[in-house]
Amino acid sequence: MSKRRVLAISSDLDQLRAIVAALERAGAEVDAVRSPEAITGDVIPHRYIFHAASGGDIASLHGLVGKLRDRAHVVVGNDELDRGVFVTAQKLLTGDIFGIEKYLPEGTPVHYVRLRDFEGRGRAIDTVLNFAEESKLRRQVRNAIGAVCEELLMNALYDAPVDAEGKSIFADIDPHDRKESRSPRPVSIRYAATEQHFAVAVRDRFGRLAKNTILSYIDKCIHSPNQIDRKTYGAGLGLYLVANAAATYVVNVAYGIATEVVCTFDRGAKTPLRLVGMFVHPGGAEALKLGPTPETAEGRRPEDAAGG
Repeated sequence: MSKRRVLAISSDLDQLRAIVAALERAGAEVDAVRSPEAITGDVIPHRYIFHAASGGDIASLHGLVGKLRDRAHVVVGNDELDRGVFVTAQKLLTGDIFGIEKYLPEGTPVHYVRLRDFEGRGRAIDTVLNFAEESKLRRQVRNAIGAVCEELLMNALYDAPVDAEGKSIFADIDPHDRKESRSPRPVSIRYAATEQHFAVAVRDRFGRLAKNTILSYIDKCIHSPNQIDRKTYGAGLGLYLVANAAATYVVNVAYGIATEVVCTFDRGAKTPLRLVGMFVHPGGAEALKLGPTPETAEGRRPEDAAGG
C-alpha cells in the first residue's frame, strides 16, 4: 500500500466527492466509503484517513480507531472538512508543512517583520495593526489580532529559546523583567489580508512546542474556559488565549529547528475556533522545507534561510 494512498469517509455523497477531488488535487490516490462500517477487514491499510463526522457519526470513530495501522494519521472534521482537505493532505503527503501562503489564495501579498527583543515586538505589532486598519478590518477583529500577535511573539521570544542542554534560557528570569533581554535567535512574523480573512504566522528557531501542551490547553479552552489562571505565564497560557481569539489555529513544528503558528481571523462577526491542526516534520534539517525569507529571496543573509 503506497503511503500516498488515502481513505476518504463521508456519509454525504456530495461532500465525499468534494473531499476526493481535493485529495486527488493534492497528489493522493483515494479510496472512498460512506461510513467506517463499510470498511472490510480487521486492519485499514491506509496511512492517511480523512473522516467527515458530524452529529451521531462521532460514535463510529470508536470502530474506526480499532482498525487503524500503527502510525496512521486520521483527520476528523465536521460538515466543512472538505474546505481544508487540500492543504492538510498536501502537508501530510509532502512533508512541506511550513508557510502562511498555504492558507491564502494564490498570489496574496505576504508581509514580513523580523525581531529579536521586546521593543521590536512592539514595533511589529503596531505594523501589523496599522496594516489591518488599512485593510478595513473592524476594531473588534484588530483587537483579536493584536492580542494573538502579542502572545505568540512573547512565546517565540522568551519561552521557545533553550540552551545547548535544552534548558529554557529565560526560565529563571521574572516574566516582567524579560523585556530587557534579547532572544538569541531572531523571530519572524508574517501577515496578509484577503477579502474574507486576515492571517498571521509567527515563527521561532527552536522547535520546542509539544503536541501535548497544545492539546491540553485547547481542551481547557473548549471545555473549561474560566479555569486557566491568567496570571500564569508560559506558552500554555498564550496558546489558550490564541485559541479563544482566532478562527483557525495551526501549529507546524520541526523539533529542534523551528515552530510556526498560523492563525486566521474572519472579517465578519467573531466565530468560535473551528480549525485546529498540528503538523510535525518527519525528517531532519536537511529535508526541511521552510521556504525563502524575504532576505534570501532577494539574495541577502543566506545564513538565515533555515528557520526564518
